[in-house]
Amino acid sequence: MNQEALELDHLLYATPDVDATVAELEDRFGVEFRPGGRHPAWATRNRILPLGDRLYLEVIGPDHDAPAPERPRILGLDTLAAPSLRWWAVRPFLLPLTCGEFETAGYVPGEIIQGRRELEAGGELAWQMTDPHTRLLDGLLPLVIDWEYDSAHPGDDSTPGVNLSDFRLEHPDHAVLGPVFENLRLQPVHAADSPALVARFDTPNGVVELRT
Repeated sequence: MNQEALELDHLLYATPDVDATVAELEDRFGVEFRPGGRHPAWATRNRILPLGDRLYLEVIGPDHDAPAPERPRILGLDTLAAPSLRWWAVRPFLLPLTCGEFETAGYVPGEIIQGRRELEAGGELAWQMTDPHTRLLDGLLPLVIDWEYDSAHPGDDSTPGVNLSDFRLEHPDHAVLGPVFENLRLQPVHAADSPALVARFDTPNGVVELRT
């Protein structure tokens, strides 16, 4: 079994309004976000900020031009009042193996499903992932994603002047969760009064922090 830490794939910054939030973030970061696409299965859309080394920031929100989904939108988007860093995603050594390790630790991430994004410029990206409707531990337990071998990765490119300088998981039960997350080869869990994800970016406009 591969004992290296699971690789951080992307951060999910959820918002009720993708365009308004991207405009705000572009002003804070001092760079432009890239076009994303639409997820027909979830009635969501996104914009992205590539960070290089197969890592990116995703701004995701409702796609109001899509038919209403049969289930509530992922990430609590139907009731979200303000932008929030809601989740993070990792790339596994083997997707079924990682899911089994999560289940052994007591966290069932849901079935493995097929995902796809229709790109604004045409074409699509495809991947397999744990069920995005199953968000555990207030988003501290990550989504697990395995990109199709012939699918480009949104973080293959980089954005000049921007990098992720720090990413933290915070939780009141850090003493209990810390060893569990270490065994699962995940990020350390730090002490805090409430659960939170915290990301800090070095940007042309200085340090920008996004959090739950």
